[in-house]
Amino acid sequence: MKKQYLYLVVILALFFTCSNWTYSQNSKNKIKFHSISSGFGGFYFKKSNSEGGGASFVLNGTLESNKNLVNLCFLTGSEIVVVGGSTYNFNEFSVAYGRQLQLKKWFSLEGFAGIGSYQQNSKNSFVVSGSTISFPLKFNVKFFFNEKIGIGLNNEYSFNQINNNYSTNLMVHYNF
Repeated sequence: MKKQYLYLVVILALFFTCSNWTYSQNSKNKIKFHSISSGFGGFYFKKSNSEGGGASFVLNGTLESNKNLVNLCFLTGSEIVVVGGSTYNFNEFSVAYGRQLQLKKWFSLEGFAGIGSYQQNSKNSFVVSGSTISFPLKFNVKFFFNEKIGIGLNNEYSFNQINNNYSTNLMVHYNF
């Protein structure tokens, strides 16, 4: 458990360092909130002898400085079990750098790469429990209703030593 808190502290320190770095590169740059988003979807994991999936939830906050994006993300998921309790769940906190491609006023794409802390728990003996460093890749597709509000898809693949994890979430987002 202490290892997970250490990962979280390192990730938050990286987030604030990246935020400060983008600000200090040019005194005219202003760090501002770019967007917040949250959504629900599904995930799938597979590694060695274990594989599974279930429902996931994502919460994102993104800062912007001169078209550079820094994303702080919380992703969690759990198996859906009809009888009894869940046998598998995971949590991932991550910070990532990315860029946005605004193709139309109503449509944009975002890509991110970063580092995070991945933790999973399982009652199944074939699935390893534990925590490790992760390297998430994210790709967001956003459709806007107006300048501020829209919906989209949040796709994330997390590389880590325990179980590589893929999740897709339908999200609602708000641009500042």
